[in-house]
Amino acid sequence: VRAKHYLFLPTIIIAITTIIMSTALTSLLGNDFVNGADLASIVGDAPLVGIYFSAQWCVPCRRFTPKLKKFYDILVAQGTPLPIVFASSDQDEDSFASYFAEMPWHAFKFGDDRIEVLNKKYVVSSIPWLVILNAKSGELVMNEADAMVEEGLAAFAKWC
Repeated sequence: VRAKHYLFLPTIIIAITTIIMSTALTSLLGNDFVNGADLASIVGDAPLVGIYFSAQWCVPCRRFTPKLKKFYDILVAQGTPLPIVFASSDQDEDSFASYFAEMPWHAFKFGDDRIEVLNKKYVVSSIPWLVILNAKSGELVMNEADAMVEEGLAAFAKWC
Protein backbone atom coordinates (compact mmCIF):
# COMPACT_ATOMS: atom_id res chain seq x y z
CA VAL A 1 0.00 0.00 0.00
CA ARG A 2 2.84 2.44 0.81
CA ALA A 3 4.49 1.88 -2.57
CA LYS A 4 1.50 3.53 -4.23
CA HIS A 5 2.07 6.75 -2.29
CA TYR A 6 5.74 6.94 -3.32
CA LEU A 7 4.75 6.97 -6.99
CA PHE A 8 3.44 10.51 -6.55
CA LEU A 9 6.51 11.82 -4.72
CA PRO A 10 8.53 12.85 -7.83
CA THR A 11 5.51 14.72 -9.20
CA ILE A 12 5.02 16.55 -5.92
CA ILE A 13 8.71 17.48 -5.72
CA ILE A 14 8.67 18.82 -9.29
CA ALA A 15 5.53 20.85 -8.56
CA ILE A 16 7.01 22.37 -5.39
CA THR A 17 10.30 23.17 -7.15
CA THR A 18 8.42 24.82 -10.03
CA ILE A 19 6.41 26.97 -7.61
CA ILE A 20 9.55 28.09 -5.76
CA MET A 21 11.46 28.84 -8.94
CA SER A 22 8.59 30.64 -10.66
CA THR A 23 8.13 32.73 -7.50
CA ALA A 24 11.71 33.99 -7.90
CA LEU A 25 11.08 35.11 -11.47
CA THR A 26 7.70 36.57 -10.56
CA SER A 27 9.21 38.60 -7.73
CA LEU A 28 11.71 39.98 -10.23
CA LEU A 29 9.45 40.67 -13.22
CA GLY A 30 6.02 40.88 -11.63
CA ASN A 31 2.89 39.32 -13.02
CA ASP A 32 1.04 42.10 -14.85
CA PHE A 33 1.88 42.90 -18.46
CA VAL A 34 0.34 44.56 -21.52
CA ASN A 35 -2.85 42.88 -22.79
CA GLY A 36 -3.44 41.27 -19.39
CA ALA A 37 -0.82 38.56 -19.88
CA ASP A 38 0.64 36.95 -16.76
CA LEU A 39 4.17 35.65 -16.35
CA ALA A 40 3.20 31.97 -16.38
CA SER A 41 1.48 32.32 -19.76
CA ILE A 42 4.40 34.33 -21.16
CA VAL A 43 7.16 31.97 -20.03
CA GLY A 44 5.41 28.60 -20.26
CA ASP A 45 8.07 25.89 -20.14
CA ALA A 46 10.80 27.96 -21.81
CA PRO A 47 14.25 27.64 -20.19
CA LEU A 48 15.11 31.32 -20.66
CA VAL A 49 13.38 34.68 -20.75
CA GLY A 50 14.65 37.96 -22.17
CA ILE A 51 14.12 41.55 -21.10
CA TYR A 52 14.51 43.95 -24.02
CA PHE A 53 15.29 47.55 -23.03
CA SER A 54 14.57 49.81 -25.98
CA ALA A 55 12.66 52.89 -27.18
CA GLN A 56 11.01 54.12 -30.36
CA TRP A 57 13.06 57.35 -30.41
CA CYS A 58 16.38 55.46 -30.27
CA VAL A 59 17.91 55.03 -33.75
CA PRO A 60 20.20 52.11 -32.76
CA CYS A 61 17.15 50.43 -31.20
CA ARG A 62 15.15 50.85 -34.39
CA ARG A 63 17.99 49.10 -36.26
CA PHE A 64 18.36 46.32 -33.68
CA THR A 65 14.68 45.44 -33.15
CA PRO A 66 14.31 43.79 -36.61
CA LYS A 67 17.44 41.70 -35.88
CA LEU A 68 16.01 40.60 -32.54
CA LYS A 69 12.68 39.81 -34.21
CA LYS A 70 14.46 37.67 -36.83
CA PHE A 71 16.35 35.84 -34.04
CA TYR A 72 13.08 35.34 -32.14
CA ASP A 73 11.33 34.03 -35.29
CA ILE A 74 14.17 31.56 -35.98
CA LEU A 75 13.88 30.22 -32.44
CA VAL A 76 10.10 29.88 -32.71
CA ALA A 77 10.45 28.08 -36.06
CA GLN A 78 12.90 25.65 -34.41
CA GLY A 79 10.43 25.01 -31.59
CA THR A 80 12.72 26.76 -29.11
CA PRO A 81 10.76 29.56 -27.49
CA LEU A 82 12.51 32.58 -26.01
CA PRO A 83 9.87 34.71 -24.30
CA ILE A 84 10.86 38.37 -24.38
CA VAL A 85 9.42 41.24 -22.34
CA PHE A 86 9.86 44.74 -23.75
CA ALA A 87 10.93 47.35 -21.18
CA SER A 88 10.25 50.69 -22.83
CA SER A 89 12.18 53.90 -22.31
CA ASP A 90 9.70 55.83 -24.46
CA GLN A 91 8.67 59.29 -23.33
CA ASP A 92 4.97 58.95 -24.12
CA GLU A 93 2.40 56.21 -24.37
CA ASP A 94 1.68 56.74 -28.09
CA SER A 95 5.35 56.19 -28.99
CA PHE A 96 5.42 53.11 -26.78
CA ALA A 97 2.26 51.70 -28.36
CA SER A 98 3.36 52.26 -31.97
CA TYR A 99 6.82 50.76 -31.36
CA PHE A 100 5.47 47.82 -29.37
CA ALA A 101 3.01 47.08 -32.20
CA GLU A 102 6.04 46.06 -34.32
CA MET A 103 7.12 43.43 -31.78
CA PRO A 104 5.88 39.81 -31.54
CA TRP A 105 6.59 39.50 -27.80
CA HIS A 106 5.19 40.91 -24.55
CA ALA A 107 5.79 44.16 -22.66
CA PHE A 108 5.71 45.80 -19.29
CA LYS A 109 2.97 48.41 -19.20
CA PHE A 110 4.05 51.91 -20.19
CA GLY A 111 5.70 53.70 -17.27
CA ASP A 112 5.87 50.55 -15.12
CA ASP A 113 8.14 51.18 -12.10
CA ARG A 114 9.74 47.75 -12.57
CA ILE A 115 11.49 49.02 -15.71
CA GLU A 116 13.59 51.50 -13.74
CA VAL A 117 14.33 48.90 -11.06
CA LEU A 118 15.50 46.42 -13.73
CA ASN A 119 17.51 49.14 -15.49
CA LYS A 120 19.46 49.66 -12.28
CA LYS A 121 19.73 45.97 -11.41
CA TYR A 122 21.30 45.13 -14.79
CA VAL A 123 23.24 48.41 -15.08
CA VAL A 124 21.62 49.30 -18.39
CA SER A 125 23.89 52.09 -19.57
CA SER A 126 22.52 52.46 -23.09
CA ILE A 127 19.85 51.01 -25.32
CA PRO A 128 19.21 48.68 -27.03
CA TRP A 129 20.04 46.24 -24.24
CA LEU A 130 18.97 42.62 -23.91
CA VAL A 131 19.16 40.65 -20.68
CA ILE A 132 18.71 36.88 -20.63
CA LEU A 133 17.46 35.23 -17.44
CA ASN A 134 16.98 31.67 -16.34
CA ALA A 135 13.21 31.27 -16.55
CA LYS A 136 13.02 28.97 -13.55
CA SER A 137 15.30 30.75 -11.08
CA GLY A 138 15.34 34.34 -12.37
CA GLU A 139 19.15 34.28 -12.25
CA LEU A 140 21.11 36.30 -14.78
CA VAL A 141 22.39 34.18 -17.67
CA MET A 142 23.72 36.94 -19.95
CA ASN A 143 23.82 40.71 -19.66
CA GLU A 144 24.18 42.72 -22.88
CA ALA A 145 23.02 39.67 -24.82
CA ASP A 146 22.10 41.96 -27.71
CA ALA A 147 25.74 41.66 -28.82
CA MET A 148 25.20 37.93 -29.43
CA VAL A 149 21.84 37.92 -31.23
CA GLU A 150 23.41 37.84 -34.70
CA GLU A 151 24.99 34.47 -33.78
CA GLY A 152 21.50 32.98 -34.03
CA LEU A 153 20.93 29.50 -32.62
CA ALA A 154 24.56 29.33 -31.45
CA ALA A 155 23.87 32.24 -29.06
CA PHE A 156 20.83 30.49 -27.62
CA ALA A 157 22.84 27.28 -27.17
CA LYS A 158 25.53 29.20 -25.24
CA TRP A 159 22.90 30.68 -22.93
CA CYS A 160 21.38 27.30 -22.15
